[in-house]
Amino acid sequence: MQASMLSTSLATMKWLQPEQGELISSCARHVRLPQPLELGETPQPRAGDVVLARVEEVNPVYPNLEIAEGRDVLLKPGMTLIGALGTRRALHGFSGHVPDVLYIGQAVQLLNKGGVIGECTAFHRDLEWPTLLTYLGTILENGRPLNIRDTALPFTETALPDIPVVLVLGTCMNSGKTTACNAVIEGFSRRGYTVHAGKVAGVACRRDLLSMERSGARKTASFHDFGLPSSADVESLIPVARSLVCYLAEPRPDFIVLEMGDGILGGYHVSSVLTDREFLDRCMCTVICANDLVGAWGALEYLRQTGIDPKERPTLISGPVTDSGEGVRYIEENFGVPAANPFDSAGKMCSFVLRSWQACMKSA
Repeated sequence: MQASMLSTSLATMKWLQPEQGELISSCARHVRLPQPLELGETPQPRAGDVVLARVEEVNPVYPNLEIAEGRDVLLKPGMTLIGALGTRRALHGFSGHVPDVLYIGQAVQLLNKGGVIGECTAFHRDLEWPTLLTYLGTILENGRPLNIRDTALPFTETALPDIPVVLVLGTCMNSGKTTACNAVIEGFSRRGYTVHAGKVAGVACRRDLLSMERSGARKTASFHDFGLPSSADVESLIPVARSLVCYLAEPRPDFIVLEMGDGILGGYHVSSVLTDREFLDRCMCTVICANDLVGAWGALEYLRQTGIDPKERPTLISGPVTDSGEGVRYIEENFGVPAANPFDSAGKMCSFVLRSWQACMKSA
């Protein structure tokens, strides 16, 4: 179908009024939508292409869309939304990828609430199939597909700044990584330190960054700000991690807290960052979030196998495994690393980071 046949007016369609049913997802918030809105089919869809879709069937367990301002909206059949094509490989959520071909009227799915759209290939049994959409077209600008990379931050190859980084890893999604980040950010913000924070891996959504900002982070950014709807769309996250640190280093904060979304192992390529020794040398300490003792042990063992000795590099275990005092006791007595819960031992976590910082200053 010709793009000109689908041209329409933004003023007529009132895209910026969610109460009318037309929604701009947070995944597409950085793009500058052309006026009038021009739609067309794209023979070779790419990750990040900005598309328009209509809601057909809403998943009752996962019914929300996060819109550009960061607020959740309950989806209903007949609503139209603007999102971006991308990949998701969630252990406890949906999995899917960018379709090989796209035609007007094709069925696609909402892979996450941030507005990443694609072809669902698998789902968690507690969620079943994601919200069903009909693809209405790709948004064009001067005849070419609009992509979130068009307005993204540039990757940088400059040397890493000497800002100390707190690296937060997890054994899987929903292992308490953002909660741990927030405990550190809030603790140091209250002490008068300037903290910037970011997310290196995952699938595009503003929720975690907004949570970090509420905890006191002065500046936040994620892989999405560099034009990626998902870190599953790249094989190595080293350029993302390094560029993110450089971006968050300005204006110069006291600390940078970086969350690696998902788990160390999985489809979001978190482990690729652990091969960059220069990046790891900027990380004054590591917080590993785990759901159970086996997960905590496995994460420590994986680091050792990759040449990272948790006893030489300051490492702390957090997450649900520390919800019980027994978990904390077992970890500290048997694994030889400290453990702390972000809810009742946030002070212990901050003391750990502070000691790591002081050790870095002495060795510098």
